[in-house]
Amino acid sequence: MARTVIAGDFGGTNLRAALVSEAGEVLVRHEVSTPADTSPEAVLQRIGDLLAEVRDRGEDPPVAASLAVAGLIDADRGVVMVSPNIPAFRNLSLTAPLSERLGIPVSIENDASAAALGEHRFGAGRGARHILHATLGTGIGGGLVIDGRLYRGAQGLAGEIGHIVLDPAGPPCGCGSRGCLEATAGGVAFGRRAQRLVESGSAPILAEIAAGQPATAGHLAEAARRGEAPAIAEIRNGGHSIGIGLGSIVNILNPDVVTLSGGLLGMGDFLLDPLRAAMASLAYGPAANTPVRTSTLGEDAGLLGAAAVALFGQVTGSDG
Repeated sequence: MARTVIAGDFGGTNLRAALVSEAGEVLVRHEVSTPADTSPEAVLQRIGDLLAEVRDRGEDPPVAASLAVAGLIDADRGVVMVSPNIPAFRNLSLTAPLSERLGIPVSIENDASAAALGEHRFGAGRGARHILHATLGTGIGGGLVIDGRLYRGAQGLAGEIGHIVLDPAGPPCGCGSRGCLEATAGGVAFGRRAQRLVESGSAPILAEIAAGQPATAGHLAEAARRGEAPAIAEIRNGGHSIGIGLGSIVNILNPDVVTLSGGLLGMGDFLLDPLRAAMASLAYGPAANTPVRTSTLGEDAGLLGAAAVALFGQVTGSDG
């Protein structure tokens, strides 16, 4: 009998789950909205119902489950200490009650770390020993795979690349610091860049796209695709900042490959060209040739990474 596992990817808008094979094939998937009632009891009930629904729709019983959650995770204890997306996830024991309900082992992982594992096992980092993965979305996160194993660090904080400080006098970040990479070039930061362009009157196409609403990173990308020069310049500036951050980490870790996932990849080469150029200019010696690959898993990077945790634990190399 082929092994299958339940994988979950939980955000502030949607809770996603899938039944996944050992080969990384999604056999069953289901998605529900994150409950408006965000009490711990309501969220746990909703998650349990979702996972049971996926389990019951599969042909083979799953052997384990693993959940990717944004925020600060104590994977060893199965506790979400804090999550920016779901307020109920605060010092919440997630794995024990779900394991009791499902009758199988349940584990959790930070969503960006899970995405790194997913790309390593099934995606753009397949075959590499050492991976630096960056998730470029509303915020900026990351994960590290070293010698085929997820590296969590002493308190589970390894891979928080969005909080590299580029400019101590820069914009405030949600972490409490200033000038972090996330505050400079995350999705929210791109939205602020876009709104400033609208308010300055220098980007009429962008203003038309925003149509009186607060401008977003998506609006900025669309204006760039329509050829608006100020929008293109803002995206390129942000890509340059991300490349500087990644180049600094490449000099420390010397990975085989840098992999990228997340919604900001929709900005295409406007973002990626300056990102690659800045990273290469900063990386030392032969590290300047470190390839940068975009995700082959798309929105399923975290989901398949959670599956990799359930199937193989922290070890994701070809020998399992």
